[in-house]
Amino acid sequence: MAGRFGALLSATETRVVLSLIGLIALLDLGLRLAEPRLSRNLAHIAAIPQIMAGGSQPDAHSMLLLGNSLINNGVAAPLIADALPGVSVAKVTPDATTLWDWQCLLDHQLIARDGVHFETVVIGFAWNVLSDQMRSDASRLGGSYCKWSDLKRANTVGLQGSGDIGEFLAASVLRTYALRDTLRNRFFQLGVPSYAQFTRADNTAATVSTERSEEPSYSYRTLSGLVERLTDYGTRVILVAMPVQSRYDIDSQLLSLIDTSSLTLIDLRNVAGLDASHYLDEMHLNDVGQQMVSEALAEQLHAGLATPT
Repeated sequence: MAGRFGALLSATETRVVLSLIGLIALLDLGLRLAEPRLSRNLAHIAAIPQIMAGGSQPDAHSMLLLGNSLINNGVAAPLIADALPGVSVAKVTPDATTLWDWQCLLDHQLIARDGVHFETVVIGFAWNVLSDQMRSDASRLGGSYCKWSDLKRANTVGLQGSGDIGEFLAASVLRTYALRDTLRNRFFQLGVPSYAQFTRADNTAATVSTERSEEPSYSYRTLSGLVERLTDYGTRVILVAMPVQSRYDIDSQLLSLIDTSSLTLIDLRNVAGLDASHYLDEMHLNDVGQQMVSEALAEQLHAGLATPT
């Protein structure tokens, strides 16, 4: 037996495989150390635990602004804080995230953490990103927001079938796999002129096209369950319909949920004076547009916080 094992270790194929495993392990370790420097979005994700802990102030009303790039570009946390005296405002807005990511983030970084509490969570959305029908990103969930314990309820965190579960596990173990899109983009940005601009335009077109696709119906069981957990935790949830250049409707089933639950809706789809000149692209606001939307949001939040849940 010892002789066979020695022969196996000395085989060329075995040495190649072991060398590849070692190389992948070294690359993975290097990525974990350098990850926050690869992009501002990754640096933001790495800072989320500190942002959540720092924004939760025991001597103030703590508010969390949560969303994706729509909120990141559309709402300035300092403007909201200035307009709401006595309110501590934190902002968590990882790119391309949806309800599936926000659910894991809130479960693990808010509800499950001792010493972290927000009286109010403000979630910005557009189209159907709050619905159960929104496609999840298994790599993003496994690599950044969920934990292995979430696999016990895989379907409730947006994982559909063994393929999604395998992708989730691979991303949770290997940073080279979880960050493959970021690495690819960094590589092409270095070698292809205007790659970032072309990629941004393509991503915008793809997102708008996907979100406009017709669905027979939408359901909101995941959102409803998350709101119940947050309410039991003592946190109020306010939804904000964000403006984009192409108008969208708020689904009737979502409106029904809002009417029958503790949810509050702020509709900013039609902010007075906001037009195409205030956008960087189809969805993202420039600095002037951000100020206009922030002021409109602050005004409604001020009125909303004075209203009992």
